Amino acid sequence: MKILYLLFAVFFLVLQSFPGVTQHIGDPIACKHARGFCRRSCYSDFIPIGICGFVQSCCKRRW
Repeated sequence: MKILYLLFAVFFLVLQSFPGVTQHIGDPIACKHARGFCRRSCYSDFIPIGICGFVQSCCKRRW
């Protein structure tokens, strides 16, 4: 039972280390702050990390 508490603590520490996981990107300004850019579809070496509007995605380089 004690290991369960330890696993939850580690999970929350890992989750906090990834700011993109906990932040909601829903407009172009938030996309720019996350070092992304707005595009209708992301290039192959970019991943979508949020939205910039109705049809645009916020894209960021994979690495």
